[in-house]
Amino acid sequence: MTEQTQQQARPDYWRTQIAAWRESGQSQVAYCKANDLSYAQFVYWRRKSQPAEEAARRGRRGAFVPATYLGAKKAESLSVVLPNGVELRGVTTDNLVVVEQLLRRWS
Repeated sequence: MTEQTQQQARPDYWRTQIAAWRESGQSQVAYCKANDLSYAQFVYWRRKSQPAEEAARRGRRGAFVPATYLGAKKAESLSVVLPNGVELRGVTTDNLVVVEQLLRRWS
C-alpha cells in the first residue's frame, strides 16, 4: 500500500473503529485496550470526526426556524400616580402582580 493509500484509508479505518466502539458499550480506554489501539490516536480521530457527526445530527433534528409570537394583543395601559409623586406607567393585566407588589411596598 502506498503512503497516499494509507492516508486515505486511515480516516475510514478510524471511522469504523469509532462506530464499533459506540456499539460496544465499552469505555474508550477499555475498547482501545481490547482492540490494541492507541488511545491518543483514538481520541484524535474521534474528535476529528465530530464536526461531520454534528452536522449530520443537525440535519436529522430540527433546526432554528422563524417563529412569530401570537400572544395577547397590545393592551391599553394605565398610569398610576401615587400621593408621593411616584408614577407607575404601563400598567396592564400582564404586569398587575408586579404593580400590586410595588404598591404594597410603598404603603
